Amino acid sequence: MTPAFSRPERGVVLFAVLIMLLLVSLLVVVSLRTSLLQERMTSGTRDRAMALQNAESALVQAEQLLAGIGPDGGPVGLDCSQREGTPDVLCMPHPSLGGVSAPGRGWTATADLQPDGLGAGAPAFAVQYLGRRDAGNALGLEDEPNYGEASGRVEAEFYRVIARGADPQATPDRAQVLLQSTVVRE
Repeated sequence: MTPAFSRPERGVVLFAVLIMLLLVSLLVVVSLRTSLLQERMTSGTRDRAMALQNAESALVQAEQLLAGIGPDGGPVGLDCSQREGTPDVLCMPHPSLGGVSAPGRGWTATADLQPDGLGAGAPAFAVQYLGRRDAGNALGLEDEPNYGEASGRVEAEFYRVIARGADPQATPDRAQVLLQSTVVRE
């Protein structure tokens, strides 16, 4: 027996619920993608900060090494003091020109500051000997001496120190930081 007032079911409620479910699923997918993107950005920022800390530490260690060498210690590092002829590509002013990870640079590994292997690898530094020259001219410190004083020019050894946060060949997908410093030893 069928009631007199019954109508045939059309499935409108089922269709409305399926549309709502589709919209909620779409909202979940969009928020997951946004969360993943934010996590990648945060990870990149963390990697860059850790690589910078490692590179700064390697730079300080190299400068301490150069400060500890006695006056008769002789030049340290790759000799880039040649001024004639074709310059060695590893002696170019910008370290990426000769290849950041070129073994010919003489990279010296230092301790990784990051705990539990969170860093991108061990930092390293390379020292380049740029030669002896007049420190007053090279640094732009040409100053007229006071009456009775000797000129402020001193012959000094110049070094270029390049420090990297990690080896780019070992961790190509991590942030890379290169720092460069000039050290003058009188």
